[in-house]
Amino acid sequence: MSESKRRTLRILPWVLFVVAAAAAVTFGLLWNQARAEEARRADLVATARQFVSALTDFSSATISRDVEEIRSFAAGRFEDEVDELFSEETMAAISEAEARSESEIDAIFVQQLDETTASVFAVATVSIENNSVDEARTDVVRMEIGFVAQGDGWNVDSVELFQSPGAPGLAPLG
Repeated sequence: MSESKRRTLRILPWVLFVVAAAAAVTFGLLWNQARAEEARRADLVATARQFVSALTDFSSATISRDVEEIRSFAAGRFEDEVDELFSEETMAAISEAEARSESEIDAIFVQQLDETTASVFAVATVSIENNSVDEARTDVVRMEIGFVAQGDGWNVDSVELFQSPGAPGLAPLG
């Protein structure tokens, strides 16, 4: 056997070892990246679920606390909207009407997720009642929620509600 063949046979295991080690390191890095991405997605879905519940479950007896919970999710544009949507007059009307809303979240879909922003589409069945109706009214509510990453979590930057085709919309509170 020639000297060059012997050298090749001695070097070959080391070359294969280096290639295998590089592949293992690459696989490990990709695995960790995928796990981190899945953890971010799970955190986003959990936050979206909590927010949708906060937004669609309220009671006249706890409306101030309910609005504060909604406000705890708010950032950016949605902070201003919370102040407008849940003014003192609105909260007084909810209390006077003895309004109550309960929901069941049917689905949450992550539409977009990157380092600083995310978008989620949520579907919930909402049942609303107050002292001016004989029985609760149930509607399916669809919403797109925009999130921004702040600190170690997600905050709501925008909410867009969509009415079901042909549906008359949610019953007025008063």
